[in-house]
Amino acid sequence: MKALILTALLATPAMAQETTLTLHISFDAASATKLQESGEMVIVSSYFWGDPATGNVLPVNEMGQLYLGAEQATVWPNEQTISIGHSLAGGPIGNVETPMVNVNVYSARITSPDNLLDCGIVDGPTDVLSKSTQEITCKLIGN
Repeated sequence: MKALILTALLATPAMAQETTLTLHISFDAASATKLQESGEMVIVSSYFWGDPATGNVLPVNEMGQLYLGAEQATVWPNEQTISIGHSLAGGPIGNVETPMVNVNVYSARITSPDNLLDCGIVDGPTDVLSKSTQEITCKLIGN
């Protein structure tokens, strides 16, 4: 019986880390108008990483971190809610202590060679950030 209980415990996966996040992106009136009138799009760029867990054998970067992947979406400059992190489902998240994410939002530079937006960022552990919708507000640079 003890062997059966031990086998069941060993077969149970480690505590799962949530990797999917919901982002609510909004634009002030000036930035929405400027981008929409010029036909400019917006890029939502997400970079996933983590500090290696004990026993990790995968290569780490120059900062000693394990790269878990990236996602990028090009969206219209309208208030919207998007979900990120789906690509991590098959990733080696068991090889990091805590999966982390850094999300940046900026103009796509389709009609202007410069970034036109000043947006908030999302940065931290995916598990903690997944518990609530993360707000990212954008305005024009300099406003």
